[in-house]
Amino acid sequence: MNTKYAYGLLFLALNFIFYSCEDSKPVNQSHCPAIILAVYEEEWPNDYILINSVSIQDQELNLNVSHSGGCAEHEYVLIQDPLFCGTPPIYIPIRLSHNGNGDLCEAWITEDLCFNLNDTYEEFPEDEITIALTNFPHQSDTTWILN
Repeated sequence: MNTKYAYGLLFLALNFIFYSCEDSKPVNQSHCPAIILAVYEEEWPNDYILINSVSIQDQELNLNVSHSGGCAEHEYVLIQDPLFCGTPPIYIPIRLSHNGNGDLCEAWITEDLCFNLNDTYEEFPEDEITIALTNFPHQSDTTWILN
């Protein structure tokens, strides 16, 4: 009888340990690339791109963009300019780098892009953040202000 009791307690203890462990997965796993902090010496491609719409949802910046192409793979990087004020209110200027990889085709391509803003929000968790997206010189008269 003592053996059954011991096995029962062992079984309960193992179940308790197994089912009480925390899941170690991050809460918000995004498939979107993160923002890159720019360095002054680094040149980023600035091939023509038109930003059609901008939105933030679940700490992801969603962009709908258009450009010519169709014959090569295009690359997109969201860059945070190095100078911004780190005291509230937080103002972060960002820009989109587009590398067409020499694509000379003339099809009009429209794509949806997303970028992960988790690192930006984690850096200033208690502060209000204003993100200013510019597409200079392609849309020099437009800046998207995102709160």
